[in-house]
Amino acid sequence: MQNGKHSANIKDVAALAHVSTATVSRFLNGNFNRMSEATADRVRVAIDKLKYVPNSAARQMTTKSSNLIALIVANTDDYFSTELFKGVSSILESNGYIGTMLDSDSDFQREKKLIGAVNSHTFDGLIIQPFSSIATISNIMRREAPIVIVDRETPQAPWPQVVTNNFDAAREATAYFVEHKFTHFIVLTSDLSAAINRRERYRGILAASSNVDVLEVSESSYNHKDIHEQLIKLLTKSTERTVIFALKERWLLEFIPNLVLQGYIDNVKATATGFADTAMSRRLEPKLKLISQSPFLLGASAAEVMVKSLTDDTNQTDDVIVVPAKFG
Repeated sequence: MQNGKHSANIKDVAALAHVSTATVSRFLNGNFNRMSEATADRVRVAIDKLKYVPNSAARQMTTKSSNLIALIVANTDDYFSTELFKGVSSILESNGYIGTMLDSDSDFQREKKLIGAVNSHTFDGLIIQPFSSIATISNIMRREAPIVIVDRETPQAPWPQVVTNNFDAAREATAYFVEHKFTHFIVLTSDLSAAINRRERYRGILAASSNVDVLEVSESSYNHKDIHEQLIKLLTKSTERTVIFALKERWLLEFIPNLVLQGYIDNVKATATGFADTAMSRRLEPKLKLISQSPFLLGASAAEVMVKSLTDDTNQTDDVIVVPAKFG
C-alpha cells in the first residue's frame, strides 16, 4: 500500500481477464501455444488496464533466466570500452537480452569482486575483457553460466574468445616504418605486464625492430607534463627517424596532439602510429598511418557467441575468433 493506492499483482490480472494465474504467467513468459488468441488478448487488455508491472525476480525464479548479460571491461575511460559495449548491446537486444557494463578500472582485485558479483546474482552469462587468469575466473565463477573472453586472447581458456590479431598487426606496422627508413621506436603503453594484448603488440614490434624504447603510463595516476617531457627527450636523444607507437588509442589522443602542434611530429624526422578504436585519432593528423581495430565488431561478435551459447544445447567450445585490425 503506497499513497492509498494498490499495486496490481498477477492475481488481479487473472481476475480481470477471467483466467488462472498460471495462464497469466505463461503469457508473461511468451508461452502462447497453450492459450487461444482471445485469451491472450484478454490478458493483454487486463495488463494494460491495471498498468501491471511483472515482478522480474519472481519470473526469474520460474524461468531460471534473467535475460541479463554482464560485460566486464578493463577501463571505461577508454573509447574502446564504450564501442565494445555498443557492439555487445546491439546483438543482445535484438535477441531479447540486456547487457550490463561493469568497470574493473584496470584493478585486478576489483575485477575479482565484479566476477564474484556476477556469480552471485542472476546474470545469464559473462563477457569479460580480463586481467585475471583462467584459474581465477573459474574459481570465482562457479555456477553454470556461459563465459566469453573478448579482446585479450588467453591461452588454454576453456571458453570461446573474440580477439584482434595484435601480434601480426603490430609487426606489419613496424615493418612498414622500417622499410621507410624509420629506425627508432618509442612504445607508449600502459603497464605491459597487466594485459596479454599489450604484450602481444609489443612482441610484434620487437619482431620487426630491436631499437625500441618503452614508456609506460599508469592508467590510474600520471603527470601529463612529465610524460610529455619524457617523450620529447626520447624523440630528441638522437638524429634517428623515430616512430611513437601507442599501444592504445587513449595515449594517442592524450599525448600526440601537443607533439604535432609543437613540431616534434612532422612525419619526416618523427611520426606516430598505434591502435585506433575511433575516427578521432585520424583527425589528429590525417597523414598518420594507424592500426584500425573495431571494438564494436569485437563486441558484436562476442555477443553472437554468447547468444549461441545460451540458445544452443551443446557445450561451449574453446574456439578463438579473430577480428582483424587493419593498418593504413
